[in-house]
Amino acid sequence: MATFSDLALRIGRALVISVMCVLPSAAATSDDLYNSYFANVLDGAPCFARTYDEAHLKDHPDQRVRKIEIDLSKRNSDGTPNSADRFEIGFGLMLTSGPEWYGQAASCKTNDTDFECFLEGDGGVFRLSPRNDGGLRLETGESGIALQGGAGDIELSGKTGEDRAFDLTQSKEECRSASAFFEGGNE
Repeated sequence: MATFSDLALRIGRALVISVMCVLPSAAATSDDLYNSYFANVLDGAPCFARTYDEAHLKDHPDQRVRKIEIDLSKRNSDGTPNSADRFEIGFGLMLTSGPEWYGQAASCKTNDTDFECFLEGDGGVFRLSPRNDGGLRLETGESGIALQGGAGDIELSGKTGEDRAFDLTQSKEECRSASAFFEGGNE
């Protein structure tokens, strides 16, 4: 007859074996997710964006964001190549109140099911979650986010208003105006 300690030892071994079998697939999942949304998208220059039309903004009067985009930087700010563990994106948005872009870089890491990003300069944390249509859903954290622009800084609340979640689609076209603004030294 097996003792309690023998049973506990067998259960412990089974758990260790189960965890060891799962860990390699979790790492592959993170790499696969990164490759699907960033490394091998739009000829290596992925961009996800959304422009809200007047009809949408009229139906959502508390929304302040007119345009929003994220794009993969060529490399991390320290010159190291992007990877699933650490990659850098540009983040830009335009408010309904004018044509000024606000933006800065964010450092991101891939989790098993999403991407966690940290805006530079204590700008806050946001998540990018895959959508069924190949796009990404950007959600601000509870603390919200802050971005810099030529006209000053702006904050988007993580608790109130309609600027907490954005459904972005792959689009080089929608990112061109932000790129022209930032590359022109207007930030």
